[in-house]
Amino acid sequence: MNKRLFLIDGHALIFKMYYAFLRRPMINSKGADMSILFGFTKYVLELIEKEKPTHLAVAFDPPGGTFRHEMYPDYKGTRSETPQLIIDSLEPLTELCQAMKIPVLMIKGFEADDVIGSMAKRAEKEGFEVYMVTPDKDYGQLISPSIFQYKPGKGGSDSELVDTAKICEKYGIDRPEQVIEILTICGDTSDNVPGVKGVGEVGAGKLIAKFGTVEEIYAHIEELTPRQREAFENAKGHIDMSHDLVTIKTDIEIDVRSEDMAIRC
Repeated sequence: MNKRLFLIDGHALIFKMYYAFLRRPMINSKGADMSILFGFTKYVLELIEKEKPTHLAVAFDPPGGTFRHEMYPDYKGTRSETPQLIIDSLEPLTELCQAMKIPVLMIKGFEADDVIGSMAKRAEKEGFEVYMVTPDKDYGQLISPSIFQYKPGKGGSDSELVDTAKICEKYGIDRPEQVIEILTICGDTSDNVPGVKGVGEVGAGKLIAKFGTVEEIYAHIEELTPRQREAFENAKGHIDMSHDLVTIKTDIEIDVRSEDMAIRC
């Protein structure tokens, strides 16, 4: 039997449930809004029933900043304030996962992306098939023959499984790691990561398909159109930082053993 590890991006699922119940919240007899707790639990139980994972864990972003905020104080600086209901749901959801014997992966100074990335690569070496449960496009860089992105469906639609072939076809690239190069060029407005102004996803894909990396684009900058050349010259001061900001860490030491993630609920 294949060892199948599902790693859930906890905060992405919290936000999904927050918006799903926003217009019709579930209020208990004491007047407390239970929407996120109900939706989160329901999703996890349905995932276990449908996909039959052998192992499961949930990763949350820790309170406070991360190493990316130290690198770039304006990281995620354009985001609106997190709703209090979402902030307040973290502690009870952590307790809920523990009651279901599902390990919670949360490491101070690192985002859930980095924890999932590190655990996914570690589990891959241990012979697992790994499924990263998240809609976040940044996770595309982690996909491999044994690591997949499991994107939850929207509005009742089915989940989407993204493998190496699908992610490479989407961007027109040779290997998933080149998603880092695409994100470096495009930047990320939601995370306030500066990119190359005026170059979108399609244009970035074509450039990476031709040159392979951002570094190689700069090495052959004279081959770009005058407009592209100017845009890349203007981005030169922050491009290395942007590359570091969008790169998910895969080498964090996580003190949770594989057997701790075996399904017990």
